[in-house]
Amino acid sequence: ILSGESLPKFDFAKDKPLATRQYSRDCIGAIAPVLPELMGGSADLTPSNLTAIACSGDFQKATPDGRYLRFGVREHGMAAICNGLFAYGGIRPFCATFLNFAGYALGSIRVSALSKFGVLYVMTHDSIGLGEDGPTHQPVEMIESLRSMPNINVYRPADSNEMSMAYKSALETHETPSVICCSRSGLPALENSSVEGASKGAYTILGSDIELASADLIIVGTGSEVGACLEAAKKLGESGLKVRMVSMPCQELFLQQSTEYQKSVLPGNIPTLSVEASAEHGWHRFSHGQIGVTRFGMSAPGKELFKKYGFTTENITQKGQALVDFYKNVGSVPDLMSRPFFNSFEGGIDH
Repeated sequence: ILSGESLPKFDFAKDKPLATRQYSRDCIGAIAPVLPELMGGSADLTPSNLTAIACSGDFQKATPDGRYLRFGVREHGMAAICNGLFAYGGIRPFCATFLNFAGYALGSIRVSALSKFGVLYVMTHDSIGLGEDGPTHQPVEMIESLRSMPNINVYRPADSNEMSMAYKSALETHETPSVICCSRSGLPALENSSVEGASKGAYTILGSDIELASADLIIVGTGSEVGACLEAAKKLGESGLKVRMVSMPCQELFLQQSTEYQKSVLPGNIPTLSVEASAEHGWHRFSHGQIGVTRFGMSAPGKELFKKYGFTTENITQKGQALVDFYKNVGSVPDLMSRPFFNSFEGGIDH
């Protein structure tokens, strides 16, 4: 399974694009038959999280061989149970809920990270794009809250290939828990995505033929925003700008790469615009300008909310041009990679 052969592969020419929660379902369906230790469930949201194990029934008194757990609406308890299963050994547990409800489970998720338990957390409905359920269900700060926790990998895949990478990476990382963030709605297919590229945390999916020295702008996005970013990059290219587009499904994996690789993707001295339907915090280390969420969500159809909050091709195009113009007027671009990296922990362990 670690070779990735068991995981789904997307054919851009033939396959229909889906929501990433559906790609997650396909990954679970592919790996469960060949990974009998995989066991888990959802906090009463199976039809929404799409986490049912097709090859196995529920774990119940009459069916102790079942591998699917009906946790009920108890997110903290669900994550705590998964910690216990991992600690016992012989089981690779996963659990699921809406991303915003990870807040109810944060104490147990923190125990996963602290205890080096490789629990898989499948968190769907990962942005304001979930729509009419409104601000009580729409995560804003949750992704950055999870990213700021030590020893945890947060994935936000943009398509099937990036989702397969997320599951492959999560299963290979035995001592680090993983949070796989999934969209509710369907996303456009990405022609140049790849498992190999995504495995490095961030990679260029448009404009790789443009020399960095001549690039005018880099747009970096995650998850459901990558499609609009690609269209914006193409429009800016038609207007004469040389634009590279980067998909960043996992910041933690990217920061594990060599400095040489990081600079080949995000050199830091080219105007860079980040686009993520989440808090802006954390993006300033990678980008000069941010399109993010700075207030709570609202109740409306997802497409209307994305327009309201600026996650459209038109707004990304406009802000990308504005960022280029800003630094032309200033005369120089701050180099985000030109700074010292201090390690204050005695013994020199990487942070």
